Amino acid sequence: MPDSRSIYSLIYRSQASRAVHEVTLNALLRKARQYNQSARLGGLLLFANGQFLQVLEGPEPALSDLYARIRADPRHYEVRTLSYGPITERAFPDWRMAFAPTNKELFEKATGFLPLAAMPGLTAHPTPELHQQLRDFVQDLAQDQ
Repeated sequence: MPDSRSIYSLIYRSQASRAVHEVTLNALLRKARQYNQSARLGGLLLFANGQFLQVLEGPEPALSDLYARIRADPRHYEVRTLSYGPITERAFPDWRMAFAPTNKELFEKATGFLPLAAMPGLTAHPTPELHQQLRDFVQDLAQDQ
C-alpha cells in the first residue's frame, strides 16, 4: 500500500463521449477544482478533438480513488494509464486543475512524445522531462488554474 504522506503522479488519456461539450466541460472543471482543492490534488487537463490528456498529482489514496471514479465516468472511454508513480515534488504545485483547450495540431505536438497512437505502455515513474514538457506547453494556454 502506498505511503499516505507520499505524493504520486498519474497521467492518462481518454476519448470523450459525445456528451462532452463546452458547457459540460466548464461544469466538470468547476467540480474538479473544488474536489481537488479539498483532496489536495492538482494538475492539468488538455482537451482537443474529443481527446483528454490529464496529469493529476497528490497524496494516496485520494489519487487512486479519484482515478477509479474517472475510469467509471461515462463522459469518456478508452481511459489509458500512461504513467503512475511516486514523485519527489509536484510538477504543477499551484494548479488545482489548469485547463488548456487546444486544437488537434497543438494537442498532438504536446503529446507527441507519448505513445498515443498505438497501445500506450505504462511508464512506472513519470519522468521530470515529461512534466517539464507539459508545463512548458500549457504555460501560456492554461486557464483558471
